[in-house]
Amino acid sequence: MVSDTLAACVLIDYQNIHLTAWDLYPPHGVPVKEALIDPLAFAERVLQVRAARQQPHQKTLTLAKVCVYRGAPSNAKEPVLYSVSQRQRAAWTRDARVCVTYRTLRYPSDWGKPSRFDRPREKGIDVMIALELVQQAQSGPYNVVILASHDTDMEPALEMAARVGRVKVETAGWDGSRRLKIPGRNLWHTTLSARDFVLVKDRRNYG
Repeated sequence: MVSDTLAACVLIDYQNIHLTAWDLYPPHGVPVKEALIDPLAFAERVLQVRAARQQPHQKTLTLAKVCVYRGAPSNAKEPVLYSVSQRQRAAWTRDARVCVTYRTLRYPSDWGKPSRFDRPREKGIDVMIALELVQQAQSGPYNVVILASHDTDMEPALEMAARVGRVKVETAGWDGSRRLKIPGRNLWHTTLSARDFVLVKDRRNYG
């Protein structure tokens, strides 16, 4: 018997999705920590919105995996924020479908000096997501892989995944921000709204 459902894997460029939503939706002055996204709720909402927009003959997607990629504070340089990030990962991965991959943030050489205002930056996260995207498209166990990001640096990997992959590649993101595109292909894109943002916010208190 042919199944009426397909297995989906959602790859989340967490900081990009989180900060883009923070820029777009909350009132001015709302702290960035008040715009955290629950990865599982986000992925589930993507599939719900997608299902509402697809044609009746199309198969339903079942969420099989959520892969979250995010920079993590250094335990030595920012121990409080490091502890928060670990509590977040513990909360998010209570559902076995969610996997969180951290990479330590890169800090300025003079980090900690009173005159320093630059924040540490993610380094290598986009490469890790790109590699995962292509690998899942080529040999992953899922029928559909959905990349949630607005980072245009992802477009070459997205193009390769769509060209050489054996599974369907799609994108997802927020209404009002740039949609990732590749030459010569019209990828299915699921757009979440300000209302969806409210539904998928992470309201846990991480201390």
